[in-house]
Amino acid sequence: MNNEMTPDPRHPAAPQRHGPGPDSSSRGAEFNLSEAFANLWEGRGLILGSLLLFVTVGLIYVFAATPVYQVEGLLQTEVPKSYGSQNQEFTKMEGVYTQLTVAQGEIEIIKSNLVLGRVVSNLGLDVECAPVLMPVIGRMLNRNSRTPARLDIEAFEVPDKLRGIVFKVTALGGGVYRLSGPDGSELVQGRPGERVSASWNGMPMRLKVRNLRGKTGQVFTLSMTPIVDCITNLRLALSVEERGKNMNQSSNILGLSLQAPDPEQGALILNEILNQYVRQSIERKAGDSSKALALLQSQRPALQQQLSEAESRLNEYRRQNAAVDIAQEGNLFLQQGANLEAQISTLKQRRQELLRTYTEHSDLVTTTDQQIAHLQAEANKVNSRVTGLPRTQQEIVRLTRDAQVKSEMYTSLLTSIQQLQNTLAGAVGNAHVVDYAIPAYDAVAPKKKVLMVLFTFIGLVVGVGLTVARRLMRRGIQDHRIIEAKLGLPILVTIPHSEGQKNFDKQISKKSPGIHLLAVGDPEDIATESLRSLRTLLHFTMEKAENRIILVTGPSPEVGKSFVSTNLATVFAQGGARVLLVDGDLRRGKLHRTFGAKGRAGGLAEILAGRADWKSQIKETMVPGLSLLSTGILPPDPLVLLMSAKYAEFAAQVSEAFDFVIIDAPPILPVSDATVLGAKAESILLVAKYGAHPLEEIRTCQSRLKHLEGKLKGCVFNDIELVKVGGLYGYYRYEFDYKYRRGES
Repeated sequence: MNNEMTPDPRHPAAPQRHGPGPDSSSRGAEFNLSEAFANLWEGRGLILGSLLLFVTVGLIYVFAATPVYQVEGLLQTEVPKSYGSQNQEFTKMEGVYTQLTVAQGEIEIIKSNLVLGRVVSNLGLDVECAPVLMPVIGRMLNRNSRTPARLDIEAFEVPDKLRGIVFKVTALGGGVYRLSGPDGSELVQGRPGERVSASWNGMPMRLKVRNLRGKTGQVFTLSMTPIVDCITNLRLALSVEERGKNMNQSSNILGLSLQAPDPEQGALILNEILNQYVRQSIERKAGDSSKALALLQSQRPALQQQLSEAESRLNEYRRQNAAVDIAQEGNLFLQQGANLEAQISTLKQRRQELLRTYTEHSDLVTTTDQQIAHLQAEANKVNSRVTGLPRTQQEIVRLTRDAQVKSEMYTSLLTSIQQLQNTLAGAVGNAHVVDYAIPAYDAVAPKKKVLMVLFTFIGLVVGVGLTVARRLMRRGIQDHRIIEAKLGLPILVTIPHSEGQKNFDKQISKKSPGIHLLAVGDPEDIATESLRSLRTLLHFTMEKAENRIILVTGPSPEVGKSFVSTNLATVFAQGGARVLLVDGDLRRGKLHRTFGAKGRAGGLAEILAGRADWKSQIKETMVPGLSLLSTGILPPDPLVLLMSAKYAEFAAQVSEAFDFVIIDAPPILPVSDATVLGAKAESILLVAKYGAHPLEEIRTCQSRLKHLEGKLKGCVFNDIELVKVGGLYGYYRYEFDYKYRRGES
């Protein structure tokens, strides 16, 4: 029963309600905003609970989640110029496509394993250490503490097989820590700043702690993450995009942003990424010079050895033959031979460099071979002319020429090395840093306001969804108009829920003395007013009836039929009528408790059994004009007594003696007593409880009373809580336990 009364628009006994009522053809398409709001109001507790739950979860999340900071940097890349085409139109188109693609290519290089792998190695990002704390709350308290537990690792070297294995570092106090294995065994003890060595499962490891801060007994986890995983995680946290570009023109300005839980660490990582990218750009541009320098450096020791040996042979020959100078003709031959040998050596060196790029049959290599052959022929001519000199002069010329050639070759090699070194020292890549990252201390995530709005919205949606789902899952009718539209059964009155009646029900269940009637204890209750409306309706309806016996029944137990019968009899009596209230439920009737009677003995059962006269069994109540006939001692077979001639005789006599006789009958669906009692009644009232009956249940009751020739006057819709529209109906099984329980009186 509710604090609001839902009236019926078609009967004068029901107060008027707002909005049109449904009919059998249009009700399915009708939507009433006030009723939809009423549905939500009914589920306000569920909605509020869902809202509070999600808001609480949201608060815990936004305060417990680790804040994420974002640092940003800026790069500028240069597009390499193309000199391959003299066609201006082609050059213009080539420039457009080159500008559109170079930025994307540089972005991929920035995110490459080459650049990010160097960053991970240089900064030791593959070392992970964290304090062991309580979930959620522990991390939140540690993050907001002035002296949070922290472990800084300077170096942690383990074999690749131990990557991913979690070790533990425990603070022992006094600046001492203990390194333990995954199985808890102690591996080594040390102090910050010391490099310690240990082994686990026969595999060596070395550790150097830079800083340790934590209470004695604080445990930290320590592990080496696989390089691939570190690079992947760093790539996910890094964002690179081109800035300031338009549709046809690339700006070649790359903006880099990195998200990290520590703004200073994030700035350090991003700056290292910028530096490593610029470094690889320089290395890529100076790659050929580096290779040439390495080749010349490898040739230098051998050439230096050859020069030393040539000078030694020349000096030794002069000492042995006392030869100091060379004649003018020999000097000429010496100069020509040295020049030719130097040119030949230079061409051979060039040929080696060409073979690194071209094949032996290419035009460049073939031309070089021809030049070498020509110079070699000239050298042979000079050598043949040298043979005309004296033998001593010939040897002096040969040794001097050999030493001079080796000297010139070595000098040329040193010059080339110096030039390449200068080139590498001044090499500049095609990219340079515009802005280095600066720590930003405003967290970009979690966005607390946005998340709280989102959690609040989700809480409301879930609450409303649960409310609608609960309503759809209810099988009972919550709108009395369904009964009228689908079954054609009039709704005589709607009775709202009464909190006062709940207190009376508790007193009745405790068998408390005194009278427990809502119409007496709280005559101003709106439910009592509804019963007065029913009294008025029945008074005019039964004014010319053959008898004034009213049978009150219901589909099932606990629907409020006893409440309706007792209080209806009371309001009739309060109106000046002489009323007899009969407890016709010879199975579980207990109306005597409502009036504070001590027992059920002496009642209808004794009258129908012929052991007593009805006049001697009637008891007067505290309500003037209201008499009570209880069940009497409950018989073993009530239906036999009710079908006897004694009942017909009793009904006829009491109908003549009282203005109204109200019989509280058993429910219809569990037993057939109500149909037998209803045969002698003028009017039958079917009490239906709000939300307690599927439509088929009431339809079955209507069918069972159909043979009583229209005595079913209508339905009393009881215990209404809220106005509802529609419902979900289906097959229903009638399973009731309706029998006398031992100990009831």
